[in-house]
Amino acid sequence: MRRLHDFPAPAKPQPAPLIGREAEWASVEKFLTHVGDSGGALTVHGELGLGKTALLDEAARAAAGEGFDVVRLRGHPAEAGLAGAGLTQLPAGLAAPADEIFGRCTGDQPVQQPLPGDAFTAAATTMAEALARPASRRTPLLLVVDDAHWFDTPSLKALVHACRVLRDSSQRVPVGLLIASRPVPADAGHLPPDLVLRPLDRPAAEQLLRRHTRSLPPHLAGRVLRESEGNPAGLLSIARSLSADPLGDVLLAPRLPLGDPLHQQVCALLSGVSESTRGFLLLTAVARTDRLDRLLQAAAFLDLGACDLEAARARSLLRCDHGTVRFTHPLLRSAVYWDSSSVHRRRAHAALAELPGEETFTHALHCALASAFPDEVTASALEAGAAVELAEAPAVLELAADLSPKPSDRARRLVGAARAAQLRGHMAEVRRLARRLTDVPADPVTAAAVRALNAHLDYHSDCVPAHALDLLLHSAEGPPSPWPPPFLPLASALAPSLGEQPGARALRSQLEELAREDPERGQCPQLTSALVWTCPGPGGAHAEQGRALLDAAMSVLEDGRFPRDPSRDAALVMIAIALDDPVAADRLGGPVLEALSCHGHFGTALVVLGHVQIAHQHLADGEAVLRDAETGEYWAHAADDPGAAAVFRTGAAHVRAWEGREEGHRSLTDDILSFALPRRLHLLAARARWARGLMALSLGKPEEAYEELRLLTEPDGESRHPLVAAWALGDLVAAAVASGHGSDVRDTVRGAAAGRHPRSVLVEHLVTRSQAILSDGPEAEGLFTLALSVPQAKAFRYERARTRMAFGEWLRRQRRVREAREQLQRARDAFDSLGAQAWVRRADSELLAAGDASPSPQRVWAGKFGLTPREAEIAWLAVSGLSNQGIGWQLGLTHRTVASHLSHVYVKVGVSSRRHLPSVLEP
Repeated sequence: MRRLHDFPAPAKPQPAPLIGREAEWASVEKFLTHVGDSGGALTVHGELGLGKTALLDEAARAAAGEGFDVVRLRGHPAEAGLAGAGLTQLPAGLAAPADEIFGRCTGDQPVQQPLPGDAFTAAATTMAEALARPASRRTPLLLVVDDAHWFDTPSLKALVHACRVLRDSSQRVPVGLLIASRPVPADAGHLPPDLVLRPLDRPAAEQLLRRHTRSLPPHLAGRVLRESEGNPAGLLSIARSLSADPLGDVLLAPRLPLGDPLHQQVCALLSGVSESTRGFLLLTAVARTDRLDRLLQAAAFLDLGACDLEAARARSLLRCDHGTVRFTHPLLRSAVYWDSSSVHRRRAHAALAELPGEETFTHALHCALASAFPDEVTASALEAGAAVELAEAPAVLELAADLSPKPSDRARRLVGAARAAQLRGHMAEVRRLARRLTDVPADPVTAAAVRALNAHLDYHSDCVPAHALDLLLHSAEGPPSPWPPPFLPLASALAPSLGEQPGARALRSQLEELAREDPERGQCPQLTSALVWTCPGPGGAHAEQGRALLDAAMSVLEDGRFPRDPSRDAALVMIAIALDDPVAADRLGGPVLEALSCHGHFGTALVVLGHVQIAHQHLADGEAVLRDAETGEYWAHAADDPGAAAVFRTGAAHVRAWEGREEGHRSLTDDILSFALPRRLHLLAARARWARGLMALSLGKPEEAYEELRLLTEPDGESRHPLVAAWALGDLVAAAVASGHGSDVRDTVRGAAAGRHPRSVLVEHLVTRSQAILSDGPEAEGLFTLALSVPQAKAFRYERARTRMAFGEWLRRQRRVREAREQLQRARDAFDSLGAQAWVRRADSELLAAGDASPSPQRVWAGKFGLTPREAEIAWLAVSGLSNQGIGWQLGLTHRTVASHLSHVYVKVGVSSRRHLPSVLEP
C-alpha cells in the first residue's frame, strides 16, 4: 500500500483525483484542453450517488487552477418546469439575453413559454455573443451545470446552442459547457451522454472506504462494500452513519442505514408512490428472498398484490427478471426500510413469518422481529441458528436475550452476544453488552463467563491484566463448568502479556489443574498455548506437547487440510512463537488468518496477526513486518483496540531500528511504553525496550543500548519478559561487551544456555554466538563456527549476519584478514539485502580495517587535509556527535584506538579538540 510520487510534467500524467475514476478523469482532462483551445460541451450521466458532483467539483477546481473563469449552475426540482429559470443563475452580464429568449420577466418569475423556431435561434446566438465577451473572451469560460435532470429544458437547450455557435464560429471562442445528469428518457429534451459513470469495482471501493473511514470493524466494512454495490456516495454515507451511531438492532436490518442527506435524496425517488405500493416495496426490502412467487404469496397476507408490483415497476423502482424481484437502485432497499415505521416493519415480518416451508432460522428471525413479547420458543430457535460464522450473530443472540422470559437465559445469551462481538473485533459492542449484563441475574456457570468477559474488558482499560485474570480463575460453584471453560480463549490470548507476574503463576496453576483432570484436554491448542506462554523455557511436558501439536499441524498443512477449526488452530500460531519457531508461525498463520477473515472473526485474527508479525520480525522480513503493521493498526483502530495497535507499532519500531532510522523512534517507543507499563503488559513493554536498545546499538551507542536491554532481565522489572530477553540476548551481550559490562552478562548467558529448549534453533544460535563473543582463543572460533553450522538457523538472516560480522571482527583481531574479509563481506551483503544500513556502514568499516576497499564515498575534505580513509571516517562520525566509545562500536575499534586516530586528525586539520571539527570539515 505504498503511495504516490511526484513526476515532472509531461513525462507522466498526474493521478486521477477520484478513486476508481481514472478513465473518466482522462476524458475530463481532454475536454478541458479542447475548451481552452476552441470550446465544446461534455455531458456526464450516472445514477444517484455515483459521483457526478464530485467529478464536476474536481473539474471546476482543475479549470480554475488553469486560469478558467468558472460559473456553477445547478438544477432544482421546484424549477424544473419553469422555462428560463436556469438562466437566471448566470452572472448579470450573461443573463441579459434570457429576456430575448423567454420574453420579458414579470418580477423575478420567468414566463412559461420560450420563443419558437428562428426567434429562439437568433436569441441563442445573441447569448453566444454575450458569452464571448469581454475582449473577445481570451480567458476560457467553463459553465458547469449539475443536476441537469432538474434544469429546465429550454434553458439547457439555449446554453447548448450558444456553445455550439461559439464552437463553430471562425473565432473558435474558448467557452465550454460541462453537464451532469441522471439518466432520463430521450424525449425529455436532455443531451445523450458523452460519459457514463458506472459503479466502482471492488478494489476501488475498498480503497475509497479505507481513505475515508478507519472506525469500522472488518465484518461491517465488508457488509458496507456489499450493500453499496460500488456506489461511492452510498458507501461513504453508510460508513459514516455506522461510525457515528451505536449499532443496536442495525445488524438485523435488511440494509444498513443511509446517513442524511443521502437518505432524503434517495427517499425523493419514492415521492408520489401510493401507500399500498410502499407496502409492497417494504415487504421486498424486508424479505430474505427475491423470489417473485414467495413475495406475492406474502403480499396476500397484507392485502397487496401484483398491481402494486406493477406500479413499482412503472416508477422504475423494481425490476423483475426470471421470476425474481430486485430494486433498481442499490440504495433503495435501505431508504424504503428506514423510512418506514416500526409498526409497518413488524407487519411485513409477520407476513413473511406466515410463509410455509421457510427455513427454520429465517422463520424464527421473522417471528422475533414481528414479536413484541417474550417468546422462549423463538429465542431458542434464534440461539440455535446463530452459527459461529454468522456475521450478525451478536445481534441475533442479543435479540434472543430480549425475547427470553428467564433472567438466567437472558444473561447467558447476552454473554454469547458479547463473545460473538469480541470474536469479530468490535469492542464497542462488547462494552455495551457488558453494561447490559450488570444487573441481570445469572447462574454460576454464566456468572463465571461474565467474569471472563469483564477480564477481557479490563485488558482494554486502565486495569491491570493480572487483576483481570484473577477474576478468570474463580471456580464456578454448582454444576461442573463446560469444556472448554469460558475463559480459555481469552486466557490464551492474554497469557503472553503477563511475563512472570503473580497473575501468570495463578493462571498457570489453574490451567495445569485443568490438564491433569483429563489428559485428553492436553490436546487443546488453547490450553497448551496458555501453558507454554505462562511457563516459558524448557517447560517440560508443556513445550513437548506444544511441539507435538505443531508437528501434527505442519503435517496436516502439507496435506492441504489446514486449518481444521480456525478459532482453535489460531492458538497454534501463538504456540509457534512461544517455542521460537517463526517458520511454523508464518506458514500456519497465513491459512489461519485467511480462514478467520472469511468467517469474519477479526477479533481473533488481530491476535494471530500480532504473532505472525513477530514471526516476520524473527525472519528479518522487514517489508512483511511493516505490511502487518499497516493492516493491523487499521483494524485495531476499527476494533477500538489500542493494545493491538501498540503491538503492531512495536514491530514497525523494530524494523526502523534495523535500518537505523532514528527520527521519531524515541517518541514512538515512548508512546508504546506509556500504554504498556501502567497496564503491566510485559510482552509489549519488553519488545519496546528491545527496539529501543537495538536502535541505540545500530547508532553506535552501546552504553544506552545496555541500559535499555538489561531491563529485560531485571528481577521484578516492569519490562521483564523471559521470551523477549532470550530473543534480545545477542544484542544485550554485544552492548555489554562494547560498553565494558561483559562480565555482568556472563551469568545471563549461562542461564539462557541451561534454560533453552533443545529444539529452539533461534535461542541456540544466539546463546552460541554470545558464548563466542565472551570467549577467547580457539574456543571462540569453535563457537562461531558452531553457531553458523546449524542448517535451520539460515532462516534467521539478520542474526546470522550479525554472527558473521562478529566472527569477522574476531578473525581480523587475530590478523587472519583473508578469512575475516570473507565473513565480513557476506555479512555486509546480508545487511544490504535487509536494508540495515547502519550495519552496512559498520561492515564497510571492518572491511576497510581488514584491507579491503571501502565502498563508502571519500569525503572531499579528506584529501584536502591528507587524512587516511580510517581517519576520515572517524572524523566524520565524531562530527556526527558520537562518543569515542560509540565510534569504536560502529567501526569495531577500541575507544583508545579511536582517541589515537582523532589526535592525528586534530594535528592535520589544525584544531585542538573535537568541538572545532565541524567548522573546518565540510560534507
